[in-house]
Amino acid sequence: MAASTLTYADNLNGWTSFFSYLPEWMIGMNNTFYSFKAGHLYKHRDDTVTKNYFYGVQYNSTIKTIFNDSPLDAKMFKTIGLESNSAWTADITTDFGSGSIDASYFQLKEGDYYGYIRRIAGNIDLDLMSAQGIGEVTTVTTSVKDSGTTTGTATKKLIQAGQNFTTTVSVGDTVNNTTDGTVAIVTAVDSDTQLSIDCDIMVSGETYTINATTLLFAFSLDNIVSVGDTVYFGATPTLGGTITAIDDKTLTISLTSDGSCGTISGAAPNNGDYILYFKDAVAESYGARGYYMEINLTNTATTAVELFAITSEVFKSYP
Repeated sequence: MAASTLTYADNLNGWTSFFSYLPEWMIGMNNTFYSFKAGHLYKHRDDTVTKNYFYGVQYNSTIKTIFNDSPLDAKMFKTIGLESNSAWTADITTDFGSGSIDASYFQLKEGDYYGYIRRIAGNIDLDLMSAQGIGEVTTVTTSVKDSGTTTGTATKKLIQAGQNFTTTVSVGDTVNNTTDGTVAIVTAVDSDTQLSIDCDIMVSGETYTINATTLLFAFSLDNIVSVGDTVYFGATPTLGGTITAIDDKTLTISLTSDGSCGTISGAAPNNGDYILYFKDAVAESYGARGYYMEINLTNTATTAVELFAITSEVFKSYP
């Protein structure tokens, strides 16, 4: 455990707070608290300086608490509510997993801040409720939609004079640099001769192919999946890609699904593979499941902040 400064309250007959600053000596005089650090004298609770500023270092405010009602029941913790005049960043841990709420995700409602607990971005756990099955894929097709040699260089662009990208390429298609083997995703079709891509992999004179992988099912997908969901396949789930388009019975996926720049992260499934999907960690909020929930709140404000209570919408989890 890191060293801390503890405070004792005579009127409460107990230890009330932990502070991360470490003075060399402390003394109270005329209702004012002073401390010494590196031979310098410091006055505390001075409203002329920013809050949480000690010995030349700006600190954050942090609070840790635990929800543990009905400890014998597995529960779903859906939200965090803060009776506060400021939103805090919340890092959540349960005995089954973890989650978070960025301060910007909290919404002010009737004077209190509310936010839905989200999974940690990039945290893939196929045992969670956000992983659901689609069914067996009938036909998998990986096709080359276009190819050529670049004639220009620009940051995160693919440029070739004389092309017709607006009729052959779609957002989400995979760009393969066949000169050096790097990969990117098409983020916009700017014109017939220029594409925007998510990684800066193309310079003038390099060859490329533009591919699309489509999955055809024997049934309509309706609202089962959404663009941005991640596809897995097989008995031991293998990463397929990110869904970039949906058309009735067909999914189009990108093979660079985990955001890695320049390398293929997914693989195309085979005909007959069982397909499941995983919802986006931030966009979809299923909450945090567990017997208890530990919350770490952090506030970076340099002015006074009030926090009166922390609440959560909790209900019993049924497997």
